[in-house]
This record gives sequence, structure tokens and C-alpha cells, in this order.
Amino acid sequence: MGFLILALIITWISNILIILILCRSVLSWIIYGGVRYNQTLNRIYGILIRITEPIVAPVRRLISRFINTGPIDLAPLVTFFIIILVSRILVMILYALV
Repeated sequence: MGFLILALIITWISNILIILILCRSVLSWIIYGGVRYNQTLNRIYGILIRITEPIVAPVRRLISRFINTGPIDLAPLVTFFIIILVSRILVMILYALV
């Protein structure tokens, strides 16, 4: 029973992180696309940056070592897939232990 609850918690946390990273990416397109002076959007974007940057920054550094992507930031996309992969592996392991 404990493993199933832990698997559910891992799934919820990974889903929340994915949603936050997705919102961060969409807001970056909106803000840098022309709506720079909306203070509410800027505040929300700043909060999303503070929450997700500790996860995205290491991936960005790793990507920049191997690939020069220029002005395109692929780190949120790669982080998105890493979170999905790791959470699925952890949940499969926990279900195997039940």
C-alpha cells in the first residue's frame, strides 16, 4: 500500500513540474513576443522561473556542452522528457515491488 501511495505522489509531482515548465515556456513566448509590459504576466513568469530554474539550469548546462543551439533554448523541452522518463521508471519500479 505504501509503494502505491509513493507512486501516486511521484506521478503528481512530475505532472505538476511538467505543467509548470510548459507554462514557463508558453509565457516566455508571450512575453518576449510583444507583451513585455504586462506586470501580472511578468510576475507570474518570474515565479515560474524561480520554481523551475533549479531543474532546467543543469539540463541547459549539459546541452550547451555538446550542442550549440543558438538563441533557441531546448532545455525546457529536454527537461520535460527527462521528468517523464524518470517518473515512469520510478513508478514501474514501485509497482514491481508491490
